[in-house]
Amino acid sequence: MDRDMPYGWKLAHAYVPFQIYTRSYSPEEALKKGTMFPELYMPYMEKKKRSEDKWTC
Repeated sequence: MDRDMPYGWKLAHAYVPFQIYTRSYSPEEALKKGTMFPELYMPYMEKKKRSEDKWTC
């Protein structure tokens, strides 16, 4: 039995919505945050483990 994907089948489709440009950070702020688009800024937040009271990465 041939286990390869049938010819013409696609493995995946990506859905990428259009980004609507609304505003941007100043060049200085963009360098600090790593993006010039406020919609894309997602700062890293550390979480606490439930079993311990220590902060983890």
